[in-house]
Amino acid sequence: MTSTVTASPEKSAPPPPAPPSTSSALGAEATVVAYFDAINAQDYREAWELGGKNLAGDYEAFVDGFAGTERDTVRILGVQGNSVRAELKALQTDGSLKVFEGTYTVRSEVITAADVREVTVPDDATTPSDEPGATYYENCDAARDAGVAPLHTGEPGYGDYLDRDGDGVACEPYIP
Repeated sequence: MTSTVTASPEKSAPPPPAPPSTSSALGAEATVVAYFDAINAQDYREAWELGGKNLAGDYEAFVDGFAGTERDTVRILGVQGNSVRAELKALQTDGSLKVFEGTYTVRSEVITAADVREVTVPDDATTPSDEPGATYYENCDAARDAGVAPLHTGEPGYGDYLDRDGDGVACEPYIP
């Protein structure tokens, strides 16, 4: 779309300055969320276009990097300009959980760089989460070993990454 502006010979006061825009911060956050939404939908082409092309050598390597991942849950920790700090919980197909934290740099609604590292989880599979006194289980085997499975929404240790069918009950008994 092309628009034409014609100068007017009349003099007028300049418009007031625009308020500071938060759209770049909102756009950066939305881009990171959309990137992981595409990965969860297995729309790797969309994720590639949203920035995967800047994070992996080639498309096949990018897609192969998600082979053992069932679902990613991203939590935005903060946005400053074009930098988005996030925590990523990657539920693996074997039921284990990998936790990552770092920053994504976004320009023009595309992730251009990332500095993300895996956060180690203790071997006992329970660790405090964001809330003081909260319980964390790496996977359902750890919750079962602790004698707390199944877990219901709101109970200590419940997490979406443990609730494969999204019904509010995690680590349900398997009935063949």
